Amino acid sequence: MRSAAECGAGARCRRRGGAARHGGRRDPPRGVSVVAYQGAPGAFGHAACLRFLPGWTPLALARFEDVVAAVADGAAERGMLPAENSIAGAVPGVADMVAARPVVVRARHDLPIELHLLGAAGASLATIRRVASHPVALAQCAGWLCARGLAPEPATNTALAALALAGAPDPALGVAASENAAEAYGLAIVARDIHDRADNLTTFWEIERA
Repeated sequence: MRSAAECGAGARCRRRGGAARHGGRRDPPRGVSVVAYQGAPGAFGHAACLRFLPGWTPLALARFEDVVAAVADGAAERGMLPAENSIAGAVPGVADMVAARPVVVRARHDLPIELHLLGAAGASLATIRRVASHPVALAQCAGWLCARGLAPEPATNTALAALALAGAPDPALGVAASENAAEAYGLAIVARDIHDRADNLTTFWEIERA
């Protein structure tokens, strides 16, 4: 087994300070208040919606671009986008997507991230050979995976990877995702806290129409 250092883990983090809130009231507008996020229930974006906009209705969408478009076009009052992680750095493309549409960042929220290795029934560290997750999540546990000889397998979202595994169980495949995703899709937690740094957090941008 190689050490995390040999695998190139432990990159310097670019960590933001506490969440900075930007003007305006925090009260939801009248009627049904919708906040869009990328992924599915159990995703960290979903957790950010529930934590930072309690009482709002989360709207799951397939891509980050879809979240920005939903806000720009009025399908959702707010959007919740991961912008930067303390281990992996900036989430590719998000800043450009926001800049390209008539939306603004209303608030920034820091969400602690706990990544676990999930598996289907009967899976274990002895059977798992590949680990699927969003590329940014895989970067957060790259040292842990490399030290155990586990091959990363990029997916569009942590929770969507968990959902796919639940639909097609494979003892050779694991997923790096949240405990909420394990509960949502009936997966087992094979190993806990597989992220390379204990201070793992993601800064989410709460966006609204400009």
